[in-house]
Amino acid sequence: MARLTIKESVAIAPVSESTLRRDIKSGKVSSEKDDRGRRRIDTAELARAYGQLRQSKHSDEIQMTAVDTPNNRPENTNDSLDPSDSPSDNPKIIALLENQITDLKKQLERAELREDTHIREKKQLHDRLAAEQEKTRLLMLPAPKETEPEPEKARGWLQRLIGA
Repeated sequence: MARLTIKESVAIAPVSESTLRRDIKSGKVSSEKDDRGRRRIDTAELARAYGQLRQSKHSDEIQMTAVDTPNNRPENTNDSLDPSDSPSDNPKIIALLENQITDLKKQLERAELREDTHIREKKQLHDRLAAEQEKTRLLMLPAPKETEPEPEKARGWLQRLIGA
């Protein structure tokens, strides 16, 4: 599937740029950053989130329709699949789905790598913290021993009177 910039996506999706950005931020629409740090959105993701897309002026892509999800399903439809709608009849759909599977596998690999990296960094930080705590514990002075105060010596009446 084609990955479009936000401006290109707005050209074919029935939403404004601010709505698209808000939906990306909220997680309703997924996007990735390219090597230059620009957001890229897959056309299949746009179709999933917003339904039917318009034909782009600058693109030769076919017009997409929404994937049947609870958000895009009409209210009065039967949930059973119609055998005549089988995607196996259309090689373009098969190719698009295979590309999506490949992209998703790559995304999964990158996510697993990030997770492994984060786990490794977390373990290193935990080990460093434990070492620092041990150093601090060794450097601390021992707590003073509790001693009971000496009982006062009995004073005679003259010492108590003078205050000595």
